[in-house]
Amino acid sequence: MIRGLEGQGHTPEGRALEWMVGRRELDRSNAVRLLWSLFDAEVWMGTREDARLAAAMERLVERFEAGFYTVQALEITRAEAFCFRHRLRRVVRRARHEGWQEGAAVCSVPEAFVRPMKGLPVAEQPGLHPSRSLTGEARRVAEALGAGLLAAGRGVMAARRREAWRGWCKLRTFQGFGVAMLAAMGAGSWMFLTQDMRQMLAMVGY
Repeated sequence: MIRGLEGQGHTPEGRALEWMVGRRELDRSNAVRLLWSLFDAEVWMGTREDARLAAAMERLVERFEAGFYTVQALEITRAEAFCFRHRLRRVVRRARHEGWQEGAAVCSVPEAFVRPMKGLPVAEQPGLHPSRSLTGEARRVAEALGAGLLAAGRGVMAARRREAWRGWCKLRTFQGFGVAMLAAMGAGSWMFLTQDMRQMLAMVGY
């Protein structure tokens, strides 16, 4: 549900995300994912008012840092962490360019929210188990909703993996370019030094 409802915190369905904020049994890695599903850049920066969403983000961060969520069983992959970190940096970079000050943010984003976490991998296709109290049409609707959220969640994860792969390729390209430039500069400096020494030796008769 957290993945499937990403970016829909303002919708009626998104109220389920706010409900999760108050659940002590929420896994800490899912608390991180929950923040980024609720995250709205304009609300976080304070440039757009949404008291309900702002309060949910602030409450989640406060409870996370206070140790309210005690379970830590699931992992956050390096690809996920990269996407979270890249998203925050992109938002902050754009906001600073527009003259925004970080003190205006609804809440600070702790380092733990942009770092990998060790734990069990999250299943791509977990089993759906609607409440046994649901029968007939209500149960079919619940199963259809769950299947839709799973499909949306898989789409979110696929997009994050693509973004992480592009970031990795870009990093390796810059690193390769930097190494090539250093090598070229070193070779050029050595050639210049060799030529200079030859000229000096020629001037003294060697």
